[in-house]
Amino acid sequence: MIKLVDFQKQYKHTTIYAPTNIVFPSNSISFLMGKNGCGKTTLLKCIGMLEGYSGEILFDGKHLPAVRNQCMIIWDDSPCFHNLSGMQNLMILSDGHYSKKEIRQTADRYLDDSVLKRKVKSYSYGQRKKLMLILADLLKPTYLIMDEISNGLDIDMMDSLASHLKDLKNHCTIILTGHQFAFYEKIAEHIFVKNKTTITEIPPDEYAVQTLEEIYHAHTAQK
Repeated sequence: MIKLVDFQKQYKHTTIYAPTNIVFPSNSISFLMGKNGCGKTTLLKCIGMLEGYSGEILFDGKHLPAVRNQCMIIWDDSPCFHNLSGMQNLMILSDGHYSKKEIRQTADRYLDDSVLKRKVKSYSYGQRKKLMLILADLLKPTYLIMDEISNGLDIDMMDSLASHLKDLKNHCTIILTGHQFAFYEKIAEHIFVKNKTTITEIPPDEYAVQTLEEIYHAHTAQK
């Protein structure tokens, strides 16, 4: 699990997160939603220690430095080496732990070998996303965080990804953010909403009778 303990985040005099205590459970898929610019990506950056914060973020009781090689974040526009091929990117980003044959076997469900041979600068937005999904399959992280992962994927790929994430959760704590509610509704087990300076966990009974869109509007409406 990933646990926020008295987590706080400010930019100068603007409070993004007031003291927050939340648990994203192990072996499950948590979905965090909220308006654009509300601080979802900021939280992910704090989880990855890319920004400073107050309080603690614990990974099964440990701080990130102790589990860094078990944690992976896939950003909406994940950085790659654009002048290298997809295969070269995967070999570098996986620290050379896998042969080209092993990478091709893993990549087969996402990208053809002909695409892996091309430089990443020629890739579409969706193909770059798929490259990161291949990397996640290779690394098998214990903690997997995905920011707007469904963006740029076609319907067939989203259906395949939904099924795959359900398998991954058996050995992984997964946190997702995004706005394509029809996709996340298929797989989300724990729902969280960022509104103003707080994160609210939605009770299961509320989620059982409302769609994600209905929950979103109910909890992000201006008051």
